[in-house]
Order: sequence, then C-alpha cells, then structure tokens
Amino acid sequence: MKILILGMGHVGKALGGRLREQGHQVIGTTTTPEKTESLKPFADEVVVLKGHESDKVAQAAKGVDLVVVTVAPNVKNTRTPEERHQHYKQTLVETCASAAACSDKLIFLSSFSVYGDGGEGSTAITEETPTSNHEEPSSLYYQQAEHKILSRAGGCVLRFPDMYGAPGDLSFPERVKMAHSYFGGKALFGADALLYAIHFEDVVSAVAHAIEHGLSGIFNVCDNERTPATNARVFDAICDAEGLTRLEFLNQIKAPNRRISAEKIYATGYRVAHGDPNAEFLQETAPA
Repeated sequence: MKILILGMGHVGKALGGRLREQGHQVIGTTTTPEKTESLKPFADEVVVLKGHESDKVAQAAKGVDLVVVTVAPNVKNTRTPEERHQHYKQTLVETCASAAACSDKLIFLSSFSVYGDGGEGSTAITEETPTSNHEEPSSLYYQQAEHKILSRAGGCVLRFPDMYGAPGDLSFPERVKMAHSYFGGKALFGADALLYAIHFEDVVSAVAHAIEHGLSGIFNVCDNERTPATNARVFDAICDAEGLTRLEFLNQIKAPNRRISAEKIYATGYRVAHGDPNAEFLQETAPA
C-alpha cells in the first residue's frame, strides 16, 4: 500500500520504518524543513506541511491508499484554556478534516480524554460509553477530530492513554519535576483518575495491527489485563521518592476514574507488550 503519515514524531517515524520493512510505500510529513533529511530513513518521501493546510495535504495524499494521523498537541502550548482551544483545534480537528477530505481509509490516534471522568457507574468503560467533558479543549477537540475520521466508511479511531517510552521522552519523575518548574507544582488532571499509560512501541504496534487487519470504527488501546493506580497514588509516591512537594491536582483535564476495557481490540489479536511504568514506585510505597 501507499500510506501517508501526517506527523513524523516518534510514533510516525517508528511506524514509517516498520511499514517500509513490510513493503509499503510511505509518505511522511513534517512542519520543520530542517528535519527533512533526518526523516528520509523512515519514509520514501518527506513533505513539509501543516495539517490544517488542506491543499498541501491533498497534494501529498494523491494516490495513497491510507492516511494515518499521528499528530498530537505540544503540552508547552497548552498552559491556559485559551491556548488549549486554539492549539488543540488546529492540531487535531483541522488536520483530521484535511485527511478526511483526501481518503476514505483513515486511522487517527485519539485519546482516552474523550471519556472525561467516565461518568457515573462502576462498570468498565467501553467504546460504547458516551463521550463527555465537552468544554475542556483536550477532550472536545479529540472528539471533533474523531467525527471527521469516522465520517468516512474506512475511518478507524484508536483511543490511547498517555504515552511514554519514546526516545528522549520524559520519564514520569521528570514529568513531575516539569510540573513543578513549568506549572508551579500544579497538575491539570484529577487526583482520582486512573493513570493509564502505554509504551510508544505498543502504540506503533496497535497502528500496524489496525493496518494489517483493516480495522475500522473505534478501539480502546491499553493493557486489558491490569488496572493502574490513581494519579494521586502514583504521583504522590514519585514526589515522595524524589523529595518533592506533592502536586496540586486542578482537575481541569478529566480522565476516567474506572477501568477501561480494551477487549474489542484484544479480540482481534492485539496485546500490549510493556507493563506499568510506575509499578516500581508503587512497590516502594506499598505497606509491609
């Protein structure tokens, strides 16, 4: 197949390299001209564009069989609700609109944030659970972006938790330190939400799996066999281990506070390969 990957960050690069090894032709995109040369090992062709530049996306997508949207907002551009509205809408919704105008077959890397806190109840959250938190940009614009993708018959939405483990990515202790230095010791998310996290290699594998199996529709992607601890439990343990003041949870970005089921994609043969990255901190604080 000829595949266009919008966004050649860590996931896009790893995916492009894997797809080329499998014999696919890959077109990758970057917003930074200086990165073009370094991206050539991961794509047969590299195009400089921004996802909201629909004419450029259409040109890059000519003759492709599939468009994969891997773009994600930059957290440093999302310190205030106003910044989040502008940045999330342009990065997510306008990019997916450009992609949907070019191809019937699409894959979009979405977020568990579309569920908000998951609402009332104790049963596991599934793909049938209604989305919520329609005011917070990090949820609202992922939802709107999903609608663009699912408007096409071959649209596939993969919903992921927070990603970790990419080359050069911040560890969770480093993220806590950034919250202190960059956000004044405040965390935008809620204390009681479950800290789901997925290794970037499992993200790449999920996208490759969706391509191989021609998946369409919505799929939750996470460890379906273990339920993580809450944000407060994990980050309090990290702060204690690092000698830092515990974070203040603002609960502006809501995340599910009950288990999320990935049974639907597990039924197709997919499995995560990496465990909980914060298990070591929780073990250190476990009661004797």
